[in-house]
Amino acid sequence: MDVPRAPQPRKFAVGSFARAPNFPATGFRAYDEFAAWRQSNQDWLDARYAYEVSLATREPALAQTGTCAPCLRPAGFLSSTQPGERVADGRRMPYWPHQMRCDCADRLSGRQRAVIHLAQATGLAPWTSLLLFGTPNAADRRLATLVGTTTARPRLIAAPTPWDEEHFHLDVPDASVHIAISQDYLEFIPPLRTALTAIAQALVPGGRFIFTTQFLANEPATSFITPESYAFAPQTPAEYREESHRFGWDLLGMMRDAGFADATAYLTWSEELGYLGSLNFLFRATR
Repeated sequence: MDVPRAPQPRKFAVGSFARAPNFPATGFRAYDEFAAWRQSNQDWLDARYAYEVSLATREPALAQTGTCAPCLRPAGFLSSTQPGERVADGRRMPYWPHQMRCDCADRLSGRQRAVIHLAQATGLAPWTSLLLFGTPNAADRRLATLVGTTTARPRLIAAPTPWDEEHFHLDVPDASVHIAISQDYLEFIPPLRTALTAIAQALVPGGRFIFTTQFLANEPATSFITPESYAFAPQTPAEYREESHRFGWDLLGMMRDAGFADATAYLTWSEELGYLGSLNFLFRATR
């Protein structure tokens, strides 16, 4: 089956010092914009999904070849099919964003490589000051080798007393970092508004925040973690894993309310680069 041909994406603006392949994405700044685009391109989206289904297998793993964008080298991609989506005939399709692990030294998943690729296209440089926010992973280790200085904050820090949402902070000086990155973590932060504001304040003017998170592309509005779910805790927790925010398109408005000048959701897909997955979004906000 032939790979479906994508419509011409909106031109992606890269940084002056970017050294990376073109990032294969279409950017959207609002739900209505995405909905109109989707209506015009539904046949292509359906064909793309049908192609992904054609790759489903009864084997425990699926091997493919392509190019690792962060390394700029030919690579093999290995995907476990367990767990994965079961198609009508019993075959399984990998959960693509968390699979397609490259055979490079870091064994990065497709989503992890895409985050690094987007950061490189944004303009990582040897003098870049980088903030990594959230649970550490293999992509963080690779990113730290590409920049001048790296500050890692696995979670918000709470003042001893009083301990409420307004007293969480990042312990990062204002306007001290050029790029901030968070991977699949924002959805677990009850004091979300405080976290977004703290990240914005940590960035220099024009700085970028790149992140991935649980995102419902069909939903205009977010469903938040309810305070009742952690009512057993004496204070609002900095991180909560028993429930998660289920972000809709109002996430982009939250970014602007937190102090970002602009926020964009990027729909990305590339078999060559190992970025498969239905409605696979990455986000970038500019301070």
